[in-house]
Amino acid sequence: MVVVVGSSYWPEDTWTGAGQGSPVSMKDSCSSQMDSGSSQPGGKDMTEAGGEQELRWVELGSEEALGARTEGPSDPQAWGLLLQAVWRGHLGLARKLLRQGASVEERDHRGRTPLHLAVLRGHVPLVRLLLQRGAAVGAADHAGRTPLHEAAWHGSSWVAELLLRRGALAAARSGAGLTPLHWAAALGRTLLAGRLLGAPSPGPALADARGWTAAHWAAAGGRLPVLELLAADGAGLDGAGLDGALLVAAAAGRVAALRLLLALGARVDARDSAGTTALGVAASLGRRQDMEVLLDHGADPSLKDRHSRSALHRAAAGGHLPAAQLLAAWGVEVDARDSLGLTPLHHAARGGHAEVASHLLDRGAQVNATGWLHSTPLHLAREHGHGPTADLLLSRGASPTLRTQWGEVVQDLVSLEACAKSCPPFAESRSGRGT
Repeated sequence: MVVVVGSSYWPEDTWTGAGQGSPVSMKDSCSSQMDSGSSQPGGKDMTEAGGEQELRWVELGSEEALGARTEGPSDPQAWGLLLQAVWRGHLGLARKLLRQGASVEERDHRGRTPLHLAVLRGHVPLVRLLLQRGAAVGAADHAGRTPLHEAAWHGSSWVAELLLRRGALAAARSGAGLTPLHWAAALGRTLLAGRLLGAPSPGPALADARGWTAAHWAAAGGRLPVLELLAADGAGLDGAGLDGALLVAAAAGRVAALRLLLALGARVDARDSAGTTALGVAASLGRRQDMEVLLDHGADPSLKDRHSRSALHRAAAGGHLPAAQLLAAWGVEVDARDSLGLTPLHHAARGGHAEVASHLLDRGAQVNATGWLHSTPLHLAREHGHGPTADLLLSRGASPTLRTQWGEVVQDLVSLEACAKSCPPFAESRSGRGT
């Protein structure tokens, strides 16, 4: 089962997609064959930015490190001469330095060898030269990345072939547990992924540190050709793999990948470790198109997660009106209770989502429903400082005299946002954490 709860896709109460980033091309006049794997004819699919940025974030841990990795040395003079020559693509100078005794095991401050840099630059003649001079094909940098990882990143099928013939391990893991196949799948390197699948390794079902396989990474990036390749391989997409990839595709908003995975046999109501279905994930993000695809394939909109939250609870909490309208139209119970006794209207009021609250009321939601600590939607709207939503609820019949478990009526409530700095003990006690 895919582990998505606790990942970067799952903050506290709502799903969010991977961060936005810009694809970086290292292709230059010295580059070898590039395997872009674009899902759009005639160019690179720009929707890959989120998945590519997510992969970089997992590997590098920060935007600063990302820039340093893709832009090269900030102070090349601090490097050894061979590293400088390789980075700049000077084949003749590299030969001269090697004849003079330069070491192929030289390292930069990230632990990268000249072979790492030659592969990253896609410079086939330099790669050949360094391999001939005995460069360690399995050398790992400080993040655990080998030259084969760099080949997968760069998309160079020719370079990857050279490395594999020299004994590079397709199963080599980086510090985050990613193999070159994970990278190739995430970035849509279809040709390279096919070559890696044919290399001796534990196979495409191997998971990284977060529990993701190559199929999950391909789904996150919307890499349809890679998903088809993994499905054809058999071992890459079994039942559990299909289900996990479907959840990731929903989290990343990859509607084409959703359709493909469902066609390949993914269970539309498969759940993650928190009991959330792909429909629940899509509802949290307000992705109506994805939701329509899932519903048309038989998704059950009434299913709840382990906290008894339905897809409508999630759509309401996120303020996603089109998603809430779709679910209500499919007959989802508008007054369904979660494990805290809260209805979708409670969640909409707590978030200040007046339009969603109005629609739920139009569909028959109980305006005075009481939940955790006997709170009504009006209590939550007032407590969280959402005046317009509170006014809407009052205009639709909300009672200002109902009391919470603490005996408070609406006029007694102080916005937690306004109180947080001046009276934290009060805010803590009202949240149920105080004594």
